[in-house]
Amino acid sequence: MNFLSLFAAALWRLGYLADSKTRLAPKKNINFATPLLGVGSLLAGGAGKTPYTAFLAEQIKSQGFKTAILCKNTGDENLWFAKKGFEVFCGNRLRLCKELDGKFDILISDDGLEDRRLNAFWICLTWGERAKSLQDIIPHGNCRSLWKDHPEIACIKKCAMEWEEEAKTADVVFAMKPPVNANGDVLQANSEIIALAGIARSQRFFSGLQRDYSIAKKIDCWDHFNVLKKAENALKLGLPVVVTEKNAVRLTPQLLEKKNLFVCELAVREKRL
Repeated sequence: MNFLSLFAAALWRLGYLADSKTRLAPKKNINFATPLLGVGSLLAGGAGKTPYTAFLAEQIKSQGFKTAILCKNTGDENLWFAKKGFEVFCGNRLRLCKELDGKFDILISDDGLEDRRLNAFWICLTWGERAKSLQDIIPHGNCRSLWKDHPEIACIKKCAMEWEEEAKTADVVFAMKPPVNANGDVLQANSEIIALAGIARSQRFFSGLQRDYSIAKKIDCWDHFNVLKKAENALKLGLPVVVTEKNAVRLTPQLLEKKNLFVCELAVREKRL
C-alpha cells in the first residue's frame, strides 16, 4: 500500500509540474492596476484559508478600501463569503482579475497559489507541514506541492488552534466561538451533542467541541460535502446538533430555524508585530 501511494504521489507530482510549466506558467505583459493579495497553503485543504481571507477582507474594508474576494466556482466558499456580506466573484481567477481590474482597490484570492500567472502577493498559511519530498505529496502525504515550488510566496504565517501549545508562538490563531442557534441561544456547556462536519481536517472541529461538550456522535463527511440530509437526520435523534459555519451555508432557512441546530463560528486572531 505504501508503494502504491508513493507511486500515486509521483504521478501527481509529474502532473503538477507539467501544469505549472504550461497552463499555469507566468505570462508576459500581464499587469493589473488593482493589486491582488493571495491567501494560499501547501496543504490539500484545512489550512484556514477561507476564514483568514474573510479576516483580511474585513480588516482592509475597515480602512475604507473597496475590496472583492475571488474564489473557485465549486464548493461552498462563495456562499460563505456572500453570507458574510463580501463582494465575491467565482471562476477562473486570471479572467476575473482582467474583468475587475480598476473596479476595486484590492482583490483577495482565496486559494489559487498554484496559478503562477496571477502575480499576487502571496500569504501562505502553514501548520508545520514539511512539504519537502514525495513523502509529503498527496495521496501519500498532506500537501499539493513543495516549498521549493513557490519562490513567489512573500509571507509565511504559522497557524494554530487556540488550545494548542503552538498557539503561543503562532502568527495566526483560530478560535471556536460558542455554538449559537437562530434565536441567539448559546449551547449550554457540558451538553451532550451530535457534531457534524463536512470540512477538511474536521478533527480540529471535534477536538474544539470536546473541550466544552460531550459528543455522543460524530458525523464526519468529506470536504465540501452538502450536509443537509445528514443534519436533517441528526436532528431526529433529539440531541443538539452542532455544525461548522462553513457547512451551515448549505442548510435551508427552515432547518437553520430549528432550536436544536447550533452553528459554531471561527474567530481569527493575528499577532501584531
